[in-house]
Amino acid sequence: MKNYTCYALLFLLFVSKVTFAQEKVKILSYNVLYGLQKDSTTIDRYKQLIASLDPDIIATQEMNGWTQKTLEGLSNSYGHPYALQSKEEGFPVALTSKAPLLNFKKVTENMWHSYIYAKVKGIHIFVIHFSPFSYKKRLEEVHYILAQAKELPPNEPILIMGDFNSLDAADQAHYGQDALAAMVASEEKNAHIRNLNNQEIDYTVLGKLKEAGFVDSYYLTNKEFTGSVPTFKDGNGKIKESDKGIQKRIDFLWCNPTAAKAVTKSIVLKNDLSHYISDHYPIYVELSLMN
Repeated sequence: MKNYTCYALLFLLFVSKVTFAQEKVKILSYNVLYGLQKDSTTIDRYKQLIASLDPDIIATQEMNGWTQKTLEGLSNSYGHPYALQSKEEGFPVALTSKAPLLNFKKVTENMWHSYIYAKVKGIHIFVIHFSPFSYKKRLEEVHYILAQAKELPPNEPILIMGDFNSLDAADQAHYGQDALAAMVASEEKNAHIRNLNNQEIDYTVLGKLKEAGFVDSYYLTNKEFTGSVPTFKDGNGKIKESDKGIQKRIDFLWCNPTAAKAVTKSIVLKNDLSHYISDHYPIYVELSLMN
C-alpha cells in the first residue's frame, strides 16, 4: 500500500509539472518615428532587430503611412501572421503577434491618437500613445485606459505599454534644472504645449497607474536609470553624431501585480540597430508565464 501511495504521489507531481509548464513570452514595444519613415534602410534595420530578438508580440506607435493591409505584409515578413492597426490616418498604434489577437478593440474616441486592446497568449494588452502636448489630456487618457483595465480579471496578466509622453516620479532625481528649463522654454515658444503642472514637471499621469496598482516593469529588473530618448536620430529622422541630450524615460511597459510576478527581463534596448531606427529606443520585456 505504501508503494502504491508513493507511485501515486510521483505521478501527480509529474502531471502537475507538465500541466503547469512555464512559457517565456517576449514583447517589444516601440515608437518607430513616422512609420519607420517608410524608408527601406530603416525598415531593414527594424527587421534585423526583430530577427535578433524573435519577439512573440510587438506593439508599435507612430505607424504613420501604413494601412491594415501593408501592416499585415510587414508583420508576415517577420513571422507574425496576426496584425492589427488602430486607424489609417494620423499617428496609429499597432499590434502584431505570433498568436491570435482576441477580443480586440480599436479606440480613437477621446484619445489624442488612439489605443488598441487585445488578449494575446492569455495576456491582456493595451498599446497606447498619449498626447505629447498636454498633461491634462494625458490624465484623461490614462483614466479611460484604467477604467477598461478595471473590468478585466485581476488574476490574469494585464500590460499597458507604449509612448506615455510622461515622466515617472521614480526618475525624479535625474530631471534637474536643465530638464525643467528646457520644458519652460518649450512652453514659452509654443502656445499649444502645456506639459508643466504649475510650472513644475508633472508626474501625476504615471502616478495614476501606480495608484491603480500597476508596476513599472523596468525597475523590476533594473536599478540604474536609462533614458528611452534621445537616440542617434532626431525627431525629423535625421542621423546625429551622438545621442547627447537630456535623457528622459517616456516609454514604458506597466504590469498589474499578476503580470509583475512573471517579469524576468525589462530593458531599454540600445544597440547598433536601435540607435538609428527611431528617435525613441524600444522597450523589450520577457515574461515567464504558466500555461
